[in-house]
Amino acid sequence: MSSPYIHLDQIRGVIFDWDGVIAESRLDFAPLREKYFGGRRVPLLEAAAEMQEPLKTEFMNAVRDEEMRGAARSAAVAGAFDLIALLDGRRVPWCVLSRNCRESIELAARSIGLALPPQTFGREARYVKPDPRAMTDAAQSIGVPASRCLVIGDYLYELLGARRAGMRCVLVNNCSDPESAALADAVFPTMRDLAESFLDGGTLVPWEYHGFARRCGRRKLEKMHEQAVHVDTPLSFQTLDKLGELAASGLGRLSVDAGRTLGLQELREQALLPPSWLEAPAAQLLRSIFAARYPLLHIALGEAGRPLSSIASVRNFTEEIFHRERT
Repeated sequence: MSSPYIHLDQIRGVIFDWDGVIAESRLDFAPLREKYFGGRRVPLLEAAAEMQEPLKTEFMNAVRDEEMRGAARSAAVAGAFDLIALLDGRRVPWCVLSRNCRESIELAARSIGLALPPQTFGREARYVKPDPRAMTDAAQSIGVPASRCLVIGDYLYELLGARRAGMRCVLVNNCSDPESAALADAVFPTMRDLAESFLDGGTLVPWEYHGFARRCGRRKLEKMHEQAVHVDTPLSFQTLDKLGELAASGLGRLSVDAGRTLGLQELREQALLPPSWLEAPAAQLLRSIFAARYPLLHIALGEAGRPLSSIASVRNFTEEIFHRERT
């Protein structure tokens, strides 16, 4: 059975944010927000897309000017070069993905003495984070599947984009941002702390298991990940709800009969499923529902595991497992 953790030494590609992660340019967009949006904290690029000319060009020029001013006085983020050197030593490819203009990224890189990788993306790229396509394009550029990439950011946009794209992500240098922290697989006070965790081969509790791990601890998460359940009940709302609880508790494996398909009665009871799923393989349906949210849950064909029909409630199931371990 696989581990319920993210193993940093198994990460095969890294996508870095730029400002606050590699370079610290201390950008201040507050005056622009005050002038153009009455002080409201709006996403600047998205707000600019709704502007009419010539106001749009005026505003984007002001944004660029601020980015260039910040780039000229940039300093390297402590620990960033350590992590980059570690990745290079292990031949782990990495790239930069930013909402800043490419010109300001290049200027900041010269300011801090960093050779940018060829795979460096500013807002001129085809997509801009938090659009998940920006993340998957970045992963593709370094030849790594999205599921094997780690996104490192200090703000909401890269973490939201990573979650949407099915990538692992960590928050650095911004522990006081609860909205971003809630999306991260892990939070590190500094880049140096993250670099040290990479060096030590650290393990992280994935985002999808945070609630269970907080309530029950890592040992119980590991024990749950050793369990297998066989889906022997109709795919009703109640069944899917129970499977969702099991998945969130760290369940390691679901099995379903090889020839089982979604029947007409099950489809009628699942008002949210499209008719295209009629007679589709049940295993395929379960993967479509659970794979993106619970990528460490293995869904297999066969009859291995505890029958779902014998599990009265997820709470009883977990208590029974832990009781057996104690005795």
